[in-house]
Amino acid sequence: MKSAVPAALCAALGLAGCGGSKAPPILPPASIDSYCAATTAPRATALASILTSTDDTLLPQHPDAAAITREVRVATGGIGHWNDQLVALPRVAARLGESDGYARVRALAVPAAQPGANTRVVYLQVRDHGAERWIAMTAYDVQNVCIAGRPQA
Repeated sequence: MKSAVPAALCAALGLAGCGGSKAPPILPPASIDSYCAATTAPRATALASILTSTDDTLLPQHPDAAAITREVRVATGGIGHWNDQLVALPRVAARLGESDGYARVRALAVPAAQPGANTRVVYLQVRDHGAERWIAMTAYDVQNVCIAGRPQA
């Protein structure tokens, strides 16, 4: 189930990144595919936070979209969608053919973290030498993207 992110939240998070940093702000996802349990909903700010907690190293996995969706559905979680969100990952960006140090993220798939875990594997759909593909990375933010109630920020 996709949920739209309120425009006011988008504006607020976009402005929050205007504190003098030259890095592009991390906006909330434009939409979210929810694979949360029936009484929970995905949180846009959790997805954005998890996106910024990734390390700058590609994992060796070569995931495909169907396997990622299956994993997120089974573990519960969400998939956030952006329009080429720029994320500062200089080493990964270079491996993806980007010369400016930014990966272009189209989606982030986040399965729930294992209890007690300090990291988790997340999947980013990125531009790789002009083509879209999924990559696996380690994220250090292990918060749950699914919260009780209706979709929130």
